[in-house]
Amino acid sequence: MKIVRALASTLVLAASDASAQDVQWNLVDTGVLNHSSHGKGIEMRIQPDPVPKGLFGGDKLDDLLLALCNHYAPSVIPFVQQQTDIEQPDFIAVRIVSGGEVGRYVVEAYAIADGRCGAAL
Repeated sequence: MKIVRALASTLVLAASDASAQDVQWNLVDTGVLNHSSHGKGIEMRIQPDPVPKGLFGGDKLDDLLLALCNHYAPSVIPFVQQQTDIEQPDFIAVRIVSGGEVGRYVVEAYAIADGRCGAAL
């Protein structure tokens, strides 16, 4: 992945678990991703702080990924296009990372529709 580190942002949402703690969803990295199935696209790496309990096994993970994608995509897509050689990305991907040396991640790719995230690929 070609890294673009100049764009940083934070979104604060309440976690959907029983504690309803506030979680900061930090956009920590973005860039071009070459995917063997989907082609050449844009990836956004997002790190929650703190990592909500049950995040990676939660039943609302798909909804969360799409919400994060649609929150950040309108600013990330044109930013990455300006900073790199990608004019028409084939997809946009959201990767939630837990951080640390043995961290976990989940990634979902979406079609791009009107500068936002469309259907999951």
